[in-house]
Amino acid sequence: MQMVTDAGVELTGASVGAFFHNVLDESGERLHLFTLTGAARDDFARLGRPRGTRVLEPLFRNEIIRSDDITADPRYGLNAPYAGMPPGHPVITSYLAVPVVSRGGAVLGGLLFGHPRAGCFTQRHEELIAGLAAQAAVAIENARLLATVQAANDTLEQRIVERTAERDRAWRLSRDLLVTVAADGTLRSVSPAWTTILGHAVQDVVGRNFLDFVLPDDVTATREAFAAALTGAEIPVVENRYLAKDGSIRWLSWLTAADGDMVYGSGRDITEARAREDTLRRTEEALRHSQKMEAMGQLTGGVAHDFNNLLTPILGSLDLVRRKLADGDRSARLLDGAIQSAERARTLVQRLLAFARRQPLQPNAVDLVAMTRDMSSLLSTTLGPQVRLVIETQEDLPPAMADRNQLEMALLNLAVNARDAMPEGGTVRIGISQKLVLDGTGAVPPGAYLGLSVADTGIGMDQETRTRAIEPFFSTKGLGRGSGLGLSMVHGLASQLGGTFQLESALGAGTKAELWLPVSSASAVTTRAEDATPVSVVVGRVLLVDDEDVVRVAAAQMLQDLGYEVFEADSGAAATRMVANGWQPDLLVSDHMMPGMTGTALARQLRALLPGLGVLIVSGYADVETLSPDLAHLPKPFRQDDLAQALADPKVFSGTVQRLPNPPQSSR
Repeated sequence: MQMVTDAGVELTGASVGAFFHNVLDESGERLHLFTLTGAARDDFARLGRPRGTRVLEPLFRNEIIRSDDITADPRYGLNAPYAGMPPGHPVITSYLAVPVVSRGGAVLGGLLFGHPRAGCFTQRHEELIAGLAAQAAVAIENARLLATVQAANDTLEQRIVERTAERDRAWRLSRDLLVTVAADGTLRSVSPAWTTILGHAVQDVVGRNFLDFVLPDDVTATREAFAAALTGAEIPVVENRYLAKDGSIRWLSWLTAADGDMVYGSGRDITEARAREDTLRRTEEALRHSQKMEAMGQLTGGVAHDFNNLLTPILGSLDLVRRKLADGDRSARLLDGAIQSAERARTLVQRLLAFARRQPLQPNAVDLVAMTRDMSSLLSTTLGPQVRLVIETQEDLPPAMADRNQLEMALLNLAVNARDAMPEGGTVRIGISQKLVLDGTGAVPPGAYLGLSVADTGIGMDQETRTRAIEPFFSTKGLGRGSGLGLSMVHGLASQLGGTFQLESALGAGTKAELWLPVSSASAVTTRAEDATPVSVVVGRVLLVDDEDVVRVAAAQMLQDLGYEVFEADSGAAATRMVANGWQPDLLVSDHMMPGMTGTALARQLRALLPGLGVLIVSGYADVETLSPDLAHLPKPFRQDDLAQALADPKVFSGTVQRLPNPPQSSR
């Protein structure tokens, strides 16, 4: 604009020329001196800003003003305070003012020229300045456009800088692992999260193939997923395992996007989440298995209870009849076979009840090392010459809380299973060790336990077989070679004793079965129950109570053969009435589970009246939880010898046995 002003002065011969920019400021003034020729700018600055006088008003209406003597113009001198040009203003007589107008018709400003002589500016001068004004308008608009573009560029550049900084911050601070991978698998860049998650320094990773860090088992699937990503196909989330610098394995979940020959990936560390999912899955599986086994236990326990009630009169009656026959009698041989079958049935029921955790136990402190060594000869004979028996124990182990009789049966069962799993022979290792459980997330509560394990070098089991191994009646030995209740019994025994049973096996790698039993705080019992000195049976009057007629008849006959006088009652209420009427028995033999009143409740009530009353509770096993440990009990089914041995238990009698003179005969 300075060049335009200079050119205007030269073309018109003006003594002074200027361009005033039309911009409304905060004070309301519109004209601002922009360029000046022919005078000192400081002189004009002292005059203050030009005001929108009557002389200048036509300029804003896009009108040209040309006057030979502006001071004679009727519009001149009408504005206070100077009524004309202010003091110090150059003398202006000839006057030419041309508006500078944009293409849109807006007045951008004005070119003003003056001269002290009158009549200096002609029509030709007006046309020349109008041409300069048009060029000035183009220049001003171009300058404004350039300024706008420059400002936009500056803003865009700043935004790019900010966005780049944001992207860099996201790259540096992201907890997820960010990577760019070339088509050949080379890592072009990795975010610092790689170091945080996997431990490798970034400079040790860039330039290497990403498959170098993938767990070998996952390489094939990862390579296929990467090839699919390169094609631009939408692929689901990919989860794979990476080897960290410290040797640990980390699970990563990947989302990918392809652009040309590059793949951009975001990987999230899901190791802990996978661990929680695995724990939850195992817990749910254990719960489902526990519920399944509990349901099966309830079923088998109920069946076994009813079966025991059926077996009791059968076995007892067969035993009584057999006692009356000579050994050479043909009927005696038939009865022996029937008794053997009944005994096998009783053993089968015992195993069912062991699985159902409803067998009556007599737990005490058991030295597992001594027990195993005592059984070593029996175990070696059972395993046979093709199987080598190895017993491995720790020294100074505390005793376990267990029922020795049942535990010996369990150990023998496990040894037989190990032998059958090694048809060509092998080695059976029996181990005893102490274990400490610190948290309660496992199969047993926190505490100290002893582990009794039996491991073989046999054919092993697949996962499906191992999962079902402890189910009752499940067997892989073939028809007639096993009941399928051995491991079920061991599992139930461990659970009933407050421990657990674990089974580890794989095809071709043998099997290890391990019983976990709680450590006992008492000293080990060295004398077994069957080795104890028998207690003499005290005969007298017996009150026999059972709601099952056939069971009561068989038991009454056995008691009579043992020398007792028997009086029968079919319920607790009936027995209570007999005593209330003044009759005093020496001994109460009662079934436990009966309608109206249990045998235990009946015993408590009668002993309150007769402190010296002997008590023997007969149980069908399904009611073990309600038996009192201070009362002697006899499990069903039983033979006469079993009854006699149970009556010899010191817990049967308490106090002095009382007898009435001349007792009446047995009645029903």
